[in-house]
Amino acid sequence: MRNQRFVCSPLLALLLPVTLVLGCGLKRDWNICAPEEKQPCLPGYVCTADLHCVLAGDGGSDALVTVDSHVATDTTAGGGLDGPVSAGTDGPGGAGSDTAGSSALPDAAMGTSPGLDGSEPDRAPAAVSPDAPVGAVPDAPPVANFPDAPVANLPDASPAGSPPDAAIPDAPIPDARAVDAPGTCSVDKDCPTENPLCLSNRCAKCAGDNDCTGRTGTFDVASVVPDLDGFYWEATCSGNIAVHGKNCPFLPTGSTGATCPTGTTWATRGAIRDTTLNVKGTPGTPYTVSFEVRGVVGTRCYSGGTAAYTGVPTVDGPNNTWYVGGVQANDSIWNTYELHVSPPVPGEANVYYFNAFPSNPNWCEKEATYQVGYMASFKVLGGGTMKFTIHGANCMMQQNCGGNDSSTTCDAPRTIDLSGMSPAASFVQPPVDPVGVNTYYSQWLYFDVKSVTSP
Repeated sequence: MRNQRFVCSPLLALLLPVTLVLGCGLKRDWNICAPEEKQPCLPGYVCTADLHCVLAGDGGSDALVTVDSHVATDTTAGGGLDGPVSAGTDGPGGAGSDTAGSSALPDAAMGTSPGLDGSEPDRAPAAVSPDAPVGAVPDAPPVANFPDAPVANLPDASPAGSPPDAAIPDAPIPDARAVDAPGTCSVDKDCPTENPLCLSNRCAKCAGDNDCTGRTGTFDVASVVPDLDGFYWEATCSGNIAVHGKNCPFLPTGSTGATCPTGTTWATRGAIRDTTLNVKGTPGTPYTVSFEVRGVVGTRCYSGGTAAYTGVPTVDGPNNTWYVGGVQANDSIWNTYELHVSPPVPGEANVYYFNAFPSNPNWCEKEATYQVGYMASFKVLGGGTMKFTIHGANCMMQQNCGGNDSSTTCDAPRTIDLSGMSPAASFVQPPVDPVGVNTYYSQWLYFDVKSVTSP
């Protein structure tokens, strides 16, 4: 927009005082006051005795804010006092002066009438937004003094939507300890049989018969009963004697003849086969041997001891036929499976049977064989023996032909599940014994020692 200045004349000053005041370069000195002439100070200022305007309550100021009824000019220190400038025109104010036109000025005051010199009339300036009032910016409200949040409760500063941190488990601490050197130990089971005591972390021998008694703990199976763990006990058919039904010949070990030994008592009659296993460990120390056994055996009855199971046996499933103490019943010709512990363990039965069936109903002499499978335990003394005995008083043995006791032929040899047994069995099922031109199926048992403890 163009800016025009008007040339003042005395005549126009008399006729148009308002226009002269607005259009000319005249301005009032707001530092001077004359109350009697109706020239008071600006609001917030007072007129002193020497007719000067000063801030109310102040002795003076280096900067004044000069405002008339139409235009406001904010002058800062060093900027001087500018005269009123029409809205939209550049005034001669000093550096730092802001000008704003008043939206309340009448049209005549804004120069909308024709120019006095006949020139083109002024155009009304475009509306200009007034400057924000100059003054002290109020202080921001005081910051609230919030208590510190506990550090442990602060959430993770993870980006929005990110998955939570996964808990990192503690890494296992490896065992950096050196393996025991030869002859050193932590417990008795770290020591060999010849030096079974762990004394001050050194393996030592027992000084006397009672030096190693009373020592307790769990022992390595191989250090006490190594031969029983994985022991395969077969009632092998052998010999040339005449047999009938589902029987096979069963002569004493090493015998190939056709004659069954005779005796005056049941204990000396027929075939007796013994297999002896040694007990290691500390001599004289009592050990409890816990085991599992599975296999196929014929029936037999015993008396004077304690049966692990007294119910009715099953024909097709495993039976618990463990029997503690007592003797064979009725001098029967049916085979026994016996265990004799030597030397005797004080307070224990020291004789056990593996194929005990109930006498009622009649299971003592079945013309059949049955599956067994159970866990049991017995005690031995370190340095002793375990004698496993099969006794057939008539030198015959029922074959592994199944549970049909009315059949006269061996038509259903059993195969037993040995999964989970340790060590794993290496023999082939069902075991087969060729004798001359005949093929027979033997009874058998297989052992897995679960633990050895003391006492």
